[in-house]
Amino acid sequence: MTDKGAAIVAPATGAKTRRGQAMRDILLSSAIKLTALHGYGATTTQAILDDAGVSRGSLLHQFPTRDLLMVATAHEAMNRMLVAVEAGITRHGDLLKGLLDFPNILWRVQTDLPARAFTEIQLASRWDPVLEDGLKGAMATVNALTTSKVVSVAEQFEISNLPRLLHEIYLLISATQGLAIGRDLIEEKAMTAGALAILKDRFVAALKASLA
Repeated sequence: MTDKGAAIVAPATGAKTRRGQAMRDILLSSAIKLTALHGYGATTTQAILDDAGVSRGSLLHQFPTRDLLMVATAHEAMNRMLVAVEAGITRHGDLLKGLLDFPNILWRVQTDLPARAFTEIQLASRWDPVLEDGLKGAMATVNALTTSKVVSVAEQFEISNLPRLLHEIYLLISATQGLAIGRDLIEEKAMTAGALAILKDRFVAALKASLA
């Protein structure tokens, strides 16, 4: 398997057979786990094959290059993060209560394996133009989905100053990602907890102000 490939796009899955999709899910789950736990560089195709327990031919059939595999891993990781956030909000049974708890929900998601894997791939893309190009699609999708969700909520609750709320959400996402990266390096856990408390208070205040 080569490390470089042609222009990368998120692979479509609609035409995949159920067997092919099942194999794809197995490979991506292994890739997410290994990337999150051991880093991008250590997550070789052989490591993924060993963890997934599949043949090299099965992997090559799904992902001809490592770049294609890792871009698909990033897309899948982001999809799982979005699903987890949505589940966390709807679990409250009340949309507004779920939104007020968004900082806590987001922090749990940012410290789980899919988010950690996505961050590893995102950092690696700084030195890999092909990987960077592939990740742009994932980021564009996330931004579009986030904006769409917020607009829908804004219309439902008649939220004022929508751009400000979008900026607060972007700030919260970026800040919690940074805290998640540094969490294991900071021995004084109270620093992380204190920063999270400030972020939560800021977001809740901004949301309530938008509802006033």
